[in-house]
Amino acid sequence: MWDDRYSKTEFVYGEEPNNFLKEQLIKIPVGSILFPAEGEGRNAVYTATRGWSSAAFDQGTEGKRKR
Repeated sequence: MWDDRYSKTEFVYGEEPNNFLKEQLIKIPVGSILFPAEGEGRNAVYTATRGWSSAAFDQGTEGKRKR
């Protein structure tokens, strides 16, 4: 199901990170963060560009092809 959904050209949830994540990140010191079931990677990419050591995984393969 997810590979079919993520195989489309557009990003299913957009390219911007989750708003809740953005709000919470400013409250904690930069460090390591893990994103299970990360799909197309929007949150992992966002945190990595802000100095976090970001790791992510997802059971699907199509979402990873977009980044």
